[in-house]
Amino acid sequence: MSLPDDYRPDNIDDLIINDETKDALKSWINSWLNHEETKKAIILWGNQGTGKTSTAYALAKFGNLPIIEMNASEQRNKENMKRIALMASEYHDLFSSKEPDKLILIDEADNIFESRNPSKGGDSGGLSELLDVIKKTKNPVVITMNDFYAFRGKNNAKEIIFLSIVIDMTPYKRKNEVNYKSFFHKAFDRLKFISDEENINISGTELNEIIKNDEPDIRSMINDLYLYKTKNNGITENSRDVSKSIYYMVSDTFRNNNYDYVLNSLHSMDDDPNFYMKWLDENIPYEYSDPEDMMRSYDVLSKADIYYGKRLNDYSLVNYALEISSGVSLVIKNKNEHYVKYTFPEYVKKLSARKNNRDRYNLRNFMTKLSVISHTSLSEILNGMWFYYILKTKSKKDFNYISTALDLSDEEKNAIKK
Repeated sequence: MSLPDDYRPDNIDDLIINDETKDALKSWINSWLNHEETKKAIILWGNQGTGKTSTAYALAKFGNLPIIEMNASEQRNKENMKRIALMASEYHDLFSSKEPDKLILIDEADNIFESRNPSKGGDSGGLSELLDVIKKTKNPVVITMNDFYAFRGKNNAKEIIFLSIVIDMTPYKRKNEVNYKSFFHKAFDRLKFISDEENINISGTELNEIIKNDEPDIRSMINDLYLYKTKNNGITENSRDVSKSIYYMVSDTFRNNNYDYVLNSLHSMDDDPNFYMKWLDENIPYEYSDPEDMMRSYDVLSKADIYYGKRLNDYSLVNYALEISSGVSLVIKNKNEHYVKYTFPEYVKKLSARKNNRDRYNLRNFMTKLSVISHTSLSEILNGMWFYYILKTKSKKDFNYISTALDLSDEEKNAIKK
């Protein structure tokens, strides 16, 4: 878990937003809980780090509802939107009589890219299916986006907006208004609380500086606060010994001069060393601006990659790869002191996309076999995929019977997912 995730507020009153927005959020979720809803969805928009996703989770906590999320790392085309979001919106948990029984989160909806040309990728049909989800839903739908005005120009966006409450999550408009003063005090209190909990040695003046540099991005503030945790040769003795996320591994490698601390953290990580090196490779241009620094960083990483490539002959060489790559910051002359939003490696994304394509191929094979034997259309089978997933997880005997009758391969079985 990252520091922002560790301290994500789970109460609407703890969100760093203005009172008018809080009242609107409570009114909307209460309308669902009281079966008086007039708007089935709510759109939360604003710059990154202003608490949109945290607000969705706080709404779910307020209503005591589990959350079903589709985020920007997933393909939100018509098929996937129907398979996940529509199933979650129309059908209730078989073991629950509660209504509503879940909250649906569609994260970063403005990044749903639609293309009619399959070769260009994209999320074809995603927004039309999202509109259908909102029309048919029996559960509250939260939609987040950064650029509301760009979203308005997309197909089906006007109808989606019409059926939704739209809330600008920007906590203030001008720095001379009451909302700004309230925001600043709340942000300071949150950072002070986190620094106390994490034993981070930082002054009030430095906290003020973080807020002024990053406002209104709360996530960036907390990530910048993390830099103080590793400032001046490592973290404090009392800090927790936990497995760190890849994000912070990368941040430490780029910015921490304590080589031993970075190397010890890497030896305790759960991720594959190559995955870590791919993260470094992807984000060096974002972290460093000096061409000489970038050249030295890539030179270090290339040497580490040579040792990693020889691991099949001698796996102990992986340790050499880690020891070399963890020294990237030692060759840098112009370190960046500000928060950088690191990017997931494109190479890994492409490998994942290929796997997703294979999964879709195997899922279609299963549906086709079932269509032939049941004389049912593929669209009807797609609408009922939730049933086969439940059968697979709750009644293995019945699922094995169907698998034998359809002669399903292991890949086709594995393609049936929630």
